[in-house]
Amino acid sequence: MLKRLYVTVSLLGGISFSGVHATTVITEQNIARYEAALPELAKIEQDNPAALKSLRLAKHCDWAKHASELRAKEQGKDYLPQVDQVLAKHQLTPALFIELTAKGAWPVLQSMQGVFNITRQSLPFLPEAQRKQAERTLAQSDHMSSVIQPCLTAADKAALQQYQQRFINLAGRLPGLSL
Repeated sequence: MLKRLYVTVSLLGGISFSGVHATTVITEQNIARYEAALPELAKIEQDNPAALKSLRLAKHCDWAKHASELRAKEQGKDYLPQVDQVLAKHQLTPALFIELTAKGAWPVLQSMQGVFNITRQSLPFLPEAQRKQAERTLAQSDHMSSVIQPCLTAADKAALQQYQQRFINLAGRLPGLSL
């Protein structure tokens, strides 16, 4: 999962929104590149894609640093050149990919808040194994929210609102995505 998120999060860049220049990478062009790259990235065999479910980004908005940190964890892996090749083919950088992946997750996280609230309320009534899994899921979603929200500019929020359903639909097709 970390590898898929790395691939998903690493390649975004751009600055136009609705014909007006804005400071966001969430543009039609970048989303189209991202969508085109994902199926190819999903075909790359990785060591442990399930590990992405426990990915914990640091609390900073330096996407190039996120990309470097994730790459360092995967250093020496055979598939990294393949990932780089797919990203380059679709004119994505690792930093852009990570930023698009993280910011693109925001509409999904927001749409799930009702479910998360009900889950929190039901924790005392769940069997231990289910409760522990639910607690892990809630902790991961809370962490991702705390990482992503401070990084969202006004332009990002406007673009995410415009492309909200597209990102929600895209999330359903991401391999290894599990909230």
